[in-house]
Amino acid sequence: MTRLYLIKSRTGEPRLVAAVIDDDVWTYVANTGKFHRNSSAQEDYFYLQQLLYDAIEIPEAKRLIAGGLGTFDGEVDPDTLQEWLDDPSPMDPEIVFASMAADLG
Repeated sequence: MTRLYLIKSRTGEPRLVAAVIDDDVWTYVANTGKFHRNSSAQEDYFYLQQLLYDAIEIPEAKRLIAGGLGTFDGEVDPDTLQEWLDDPSPMDPEIVFASMAADLG
């Protein structure tokens, strides 16, 4: 089952669009235009719950992505950005959205 979330800080600041697909958490990275498995987000979602997760639908996810949410500053965190750029198996947003639509169908 695929579910979409807006990940927010405890103060309510939007951080990332996430797709929870079965037991994996994928987050959208604007720099690559793809969703990537995110072990930190997965640990937080399933165990720590230090961030806020607001359920969203496909149109809202597309709006947030179009607005640039999920852009990483390579000067602030170059190692994390490089990990995303080097990811051999990212997922296209349309595949994520199709998966969610199929689950809802």
